[in-house]
Amino acid sequence: MNTALAGWTEEDPDLDAIVVLDGLTHPHAEMYLETLEALDEVSGVVLVDPDADARATSAAQTRKLRAAYPELQPALEHAGVTHVLVALPNDRTPAALIQVIQAGLGVFTEKPGARTAAEFEPVLDALRDRRVPFTVAYLNRNAPAIRQARELYRAGAIGRLLSVELRMVTTQASMRKPASWLFQRASAGGGVVAWLGCHWLDAMRFITGEEIVRVQAEMATLGGAAIDVEDTAVIAFRTSSGAVGSLHAGYVLALGNPGYRAAGHDITLILRGSNGVIQYTGGRHESPLLLESVAPQWRAASRRSYQFTPTPSPGYGGLAGLDFFRQFLAAQPGDATLAGAIDALRILEVLDAVYAAASAGCAVEVEQRPSRQG
Repeated sequence: MNTALAGWTEEDPDLDAIVVLDGLTHPHAEMYLETLEALDEVSGVVLVDPDADARATSAAQTRKLRAAYPELQPALEHAGVTHVLVALPNDRTPAALIQVIQAGLGVFTEKPGARTAAEFEPVLDALRDRRVPFTVAYLNRNAPAIRQARELYRAGAIGRLLSVELRMVTTQASMRKPASWLFQRASAGGGVVAWLGCHWLDAMRFITGEEIVRVQAEMATLGGAAIDVEDTAVIAFRTSSGAVGSLHAGYVLALGNPGYRAAGHDITLILRGSNGVIQYTGGRHESPLLLESVAPQWRAASRRSYQFTPTPSPGYGGLAGLDFFRQFLAAQPGDATLAGAIDALRILEVLDAVYAAASAGCAVEVEQRPSRQG
């Protein structure tokens, strides 16, 4: 069992949350509204955005609407508010997180949570001063295939980790509203690596417990859209145990749906070890999770596959996403969540090193800050 889910069950009866959604023009805002609407634990939704049209449009779609405000502070003071979901540009996220923490409310933030690790550190300081439930939206941690991979890996199915191969490729930036803040370095801090590659760097950490300690990177902006962040990147890295790995991330697919819902993805996660291999292929080429192992517990059937058929569900990330959010809602101050503030910090540290390596044209060590739990 994943210990981060301890204390939460589907039968938890007493949750009656009123959730603020701060950021209605975020690429995931519509899906987050769907999530809040689908959760029985959420009795009310308060909307925040300075854009009056965005507030009106979202309000018309929200059955649980309690209020809508142009600024965050009055929403935090709205009667009964218990939690806040922050979905803002990366440059504006840390200040909002600190504001919510100081108000004593549980906070769920879009990833990566800031443009840099240095920008995120004041969030950790705020959490040390006032402990509230905190979660960063690395929803892949609750995906059935990722949890199965973690279970197999931690049980010793592939032995000592030797190499990692990650791929996160999706539709071109021209199909994703290239005028968005998401493609502006000043707001986002980075491109496809910071927006999507981070999910799979985090999944590798979650499955293996390994940290990335050194990186090299090649990046380019090749798709022709008027953006000033990378749309394709290849990263080489070394982990804390000495394994080597790579990540290929890109907005490069010419075929797929416009926007962010079912856009089209080509995803691979391969972990190779001294006793075998775990391989997952997702997105448009979905296949079973595959295990090859000569370890004693698995050698009687050295090749195995694990098929996952998602339960139909609305919301961001489907039923696994709803359960991820439920665990956050049920958390008490001091409880571990599926993806906490230190997890956000660790990925931001890796991203800092990746962009530094791409700029310098050489390998860069990942600077890991002391892990004083926030």
